[in-house]
Amino acid sequence: MEYPFEKYRSTQKDKTAFLQLLPQVSAAMPEFFRSLAVAYQSIEQKNMFNQPQGIRQSTGLASSLNLLLVAMVNDKVIGIDAGTTAFVDALRVLVLKWYSFGHDLKACLYFGYYFYTHKSASEHEVKSQLDAVRFLVDENSKKSEDPRIQALLAPPNSTHWYTGENLIGDKLHNLTVQKGDFARVDLPRPGYQITFKNSQMYDLRMPVILSDTQVERPLINDGKAVVSCPSCAQKCRVKLFRHMEIKCPKCQQAWGQSA
Repeated sequence: MEYPFEKYRSTQKDKTAFLQLLPQVSAAMPEFFRSLAVAYQSIEQKNMFNQPQGIRQSTGLASSLNLLLVAMVNDKVIGIDAGTTAFVDALRVLVLKWYSFGHDLKACLYFGYYFYTHKSASEHEVKSQLDAVRFLVDENSKKSEDPRIQALLAPPNSTHWYTGENLIGDKLHNLTVQKGDFARVDLPRPGYQITFKNSQMYDLRMPVILSDTQVERPLINDGKAVVSCPSCAQKCRVKLFRHMEIKCPKCQQAWGQSA
């Protein structure tokens, strides 16, 4: 079974830049990946009823997460005043990037299992860890404005999504999640939670949460669909097809989306 992100790879240039620009994160990632991989092996072990036997308490995940969160703030990957959801998304991008340098797939699978399927528990753990480490970092620490770091850690998704009949898709990237793998949520703000509950095909290229402001439901009437351009927000009226290739008449941005 191949996971959607499994062939995701970065260049040697990116790896070199990561090690140089994010020295503390680079030092913390190997232990975080090791503990994630151990945790994944523990849920792979089944009991006589073919159910997971549970997470070993000795994985070291909590302590390695603690060190990584401090490193993220010190290397200015994210500001200490950012919310829990923002920290989780930054963790997602870091894990995917570290994997793309040729590191352990099993670590990514446990990250997906924990942060998508067990969102409440994982966010509670991150929040608890953040409360515990705030005295270790500069309380005025902000996210870096260095364009090299911003480019290096740009997520492999956009902020422009759409809903189709049975899916949610990214307008600017070839990313979709099918019905059964996401759920509608109202708190803390209306949107969609990505769970991968049905397929268990954890795709770390997908954010854990998409807010309503990011997801557009096309207006469909008389065989036509009205959609917004992801670049300039121009409303575009196109003929309705199962899959539509659209080009904005105003800024010439081209994209595809499914009905």
